[in-house]
Amino acid sequence: MKKVPVKVVLTETERNKQSDRLRNQRKQVETEKEQLHFEQKKLEHKYGTLPSKIEERMSQEIKQRENKVEAISYQLEQLDILPESYELTVEEVDSVIDIEEGMGWETLKDREIVIEDGVIKRVRDV
Repeated sequence: MKKVPVKVVLTETERNKQSDRLRNQRKQVETEKEQLHFEQKKLEHKYGTLPSKIEERMSQEIKQRENKVEAISYQLEQLDILPESYELTVEEVDSVIDIEEGMGWETLKDREIVIEDGVIKRVRDV
């Protein structure tokens, strides 16, 4: 088993699809952050002052969500800047490779899969 990067060719359709995916992801993370704030306020109301470890952990989780929102927003900005036909890495998949005695080590080069408009266009050695 070997990890193989999957890249998509950036077309207008793919740009819109990736943009929608990132916006949905950002919305979900923002919802998680709001839920954490709500839980923190609920606990503070119930117990008065929270123990420092609980308050620290809640603040840490909220900060992680804020950082994720910033990272996703940055990705959205970059997506708008990228040119058409740019190959954007979207994920990695596991691939099975055959290895036999006597094979040259160089024959096990890295590969990548390139997809355009939902169709695999190329599987190439890097």
